[in-house]
Amino acid sequence: MRARAVALDEALLAREAALARASGRWRDLAHGAAVAFVALLYSNPMYWWTWFELLRLGFVSMGIAAAAVIMHRLTSGERIRIGGAGSLALFAYLAFIPLSLAWTLSQPDTAKAAIEGMKMAVVFVAVQNGLDTPARLRRFLLVAALASLGPALGGIWVWVRDDQLVEGFRTHWRGLYGDPNRLAMSLVAVLPFALYGAFTARRLAPRLLFAGVATAQIAAVVLTHSRSGSVAAALAGLLYLLRGRGVALRGAVVAGVIALGLAVLAPRTFWVRSATIAAYEEDASVIGRRHAWMVLGRIVEDRPLAGVGAGAFIDAWGPYAPLEAGGHRYVAHNVLLEIIGELGVLAFGLFAAFCGWLLWRTWRAGDDALVGAEARAIFAALAGYLVCEMVNGYSLSWFLYFLFACAAAVSSIARTRAAAAAE
Repeated sequence: MRARAVALDEALLAREAALARASGRWRDLAHGAAVAFVALLYSNPMYWWTWFELLRLGFVSMGIAAAAVIMHRLTSGERIRIGGAGSLALFAYLAFIPLSLAWTLSQPDTAKAAIEGMKMAVVFVAVQNGLDTPARLRRFLLVAALASLGPALGGIWVWVRDDQLVEGFRTHWRGLYGDPNRLAMSLVAVLPFALYGAFTARRLAPRLLFAGVATAQIAAVVLTHSRSGSVAAALAGLLYLLRGRGVALRGAVVAGVIALGLAVLAPRTFWVRSATIAAYEEDASVIGRRHAWMVLGRIVEDRPLAGVGAGAFIDAWGPYAPLEAGGHRYVAHNVLLEIIGELGVLAFGLFAAFCGWLLWRTWRAGDDALVGAEARAIFAALAGYLVCEMVNGYSLSWFLYFLFACAAAVSSIARTRAAAAAE
């Protein structure tokens, strides 16, 4: 009997060891797939070799990450991280998207938005579960910064070649980055990550590499002539450079060098277009935004609680647009107003509450001794990107949700460390 008991104990121990090894492999796969996702999101090999489009590598990498997170849960028994109690507001907001199929003005557009909303939920959960240690989080940030060289250098190359510039002077890239504003937004999302790499790398060569990445990102943003992108880039850079022990002085010097470089090297068209911020009444893009906001005002008066349905704002233009808008239709150009117009004030409240809660948690994580630098970079990136969203408006954005995931991950690490220290 004793021999049988010993054999049973050994079998149980062997099973636990096998499960631990399997759990570790699934955990590593989740991290690797999350890193591959952000690398592919920026590098986009299909823009260089079209046959890559058939492979759908971005979707595949995120699907692998999600599956690996589930398998890690099954083999380890650990709970899947969802970002904390405050993240329930985000999931409640996302639930409004498929629910709006019941009242939408455009069933096809809302059905597409519902699918996109599910993808955003997967990105938010899978990415943060793949970034469960400081080393994994750091690797994700640095890979994202390096991968952004694709659209950054692509935008610079288009401008140098004078290749079908938008409005004759605004650069762009390909596919997702074909809109100058979206190109600028995507680079703002990772500019603090490049600065983080330049400040925290231990060797000179990596520091110079990431300084070069940040330079390329800033140059591309300037060449897009995106006014919101330029303001957001300045804000994101300053939020990272001027906070943190021992870096504020260096950050001030770097900020001064960047400002001097812009003053000397930025093209004249950049300053001419930037100057039109003061003359917004005569700016064509601002007039279009004003018409879109007038449409939103009428939607809120008519459907304050429900909106017109996710993704249905363009279809709502006909019945709600003022006569002066003519036949031109515009998106909402503000993420918060877009949510109000499409899903109502309750969904808006949930989304705004989540953003405020997550920004506050990430700001507090910036004081952590281990992940404070990462938290400061993520906070700066998220704040800068949200500034872009205030005048552009893409509520279902891959960039927004991977930034949400990074913020949730670093906040979770900092909170766990604080709890352990208290015990």
